[in-house]
Amino acid sequence: MESGGPRPAVFVAEGLSKRFGSVVALEGVDLAIYPGEILGLLGDNGAGKSTFVKLASGVYRPSSGRILFEGKPANFHSAADARHAGIETVHQDLGLIDSMSIARNFFLGAELRWGPFLRLARMQAETREILTEIGLQNLRDAGQDVSRLSGGERQAISIGRAVAFQKKMIILDEPTSALSVKETDKVFDYMRKAKDRGLAVVAVMHNLAQIAAVADRFVVFWHGRKTADFANAGQSETDLAQYIHLGALPSVDAH
Repeated sequence: MESGGPRPAVFVAEGLSKRFGSVVALEGVDLAIYPGEILGLLGDNGAGKSTFVKLASGVYRPSSGRILFEGKPANFHSAADARHAGIETVHQDLGLIDSMSIARNFFLGAELRWGPFLRLARMQAETREILTEIGLQNLRDAGQDVSRLSGGERQAISIGRAVAFQKKMIILDEPTSALSVKETDKVFDYMRKAKDRGLAVVAVMHNLAQIAAVADRFVVFWHGRKTADFANAGQSETDLAQYIHLGALPSVDAH
């Protein structure tokens, strides 16, 4: 899906910039992200991807420019503000607690209670239901510790949590890092299920073959600026690498 898609953008950056003293980490970024798309965020180390993610997720505040979320100005002062608005960010460490159960991790910060008591059976049932819907099969016991799960299953919990709590946008930072091919394919399925449910999915990935297999659209950051925004039309890894290293590819029409 390219700019000007049929549905209004859920997230819009207008002239978004971030400076740290004399260092410009991000400069004048305009970017719209739409419901029901997977956006691949590309760029070398230091290109501005991490800064953009931290601005979008409320960790940083912009030096200039603004963010609109669901059509309204968003003044995030913290990651909790962004999460409350509907943006879920899944970092590489996933933020899961190994010593707690799948269900407790799933409902972390939003536990179901009956007075002072946790409604564990209800939490486990709802966890199984949502994780099954997004494609995690054979989950027999949502009461087992997260430490027993594979990397792909851990990603399913994080993505499923965004679906269950009706988030509008999910940002995945290297979601397939250190996963096997089989596990990576499963994570792609989870991402597509989230997209099909109307979430905007933003994926930051260095593996070009992997991101090309799942993204609907690419945005390239280069030296702190957005230099390309184009639909996935089967570009080769070589083309994508040139975008990343050169900031643009003259032979391809970028939108």
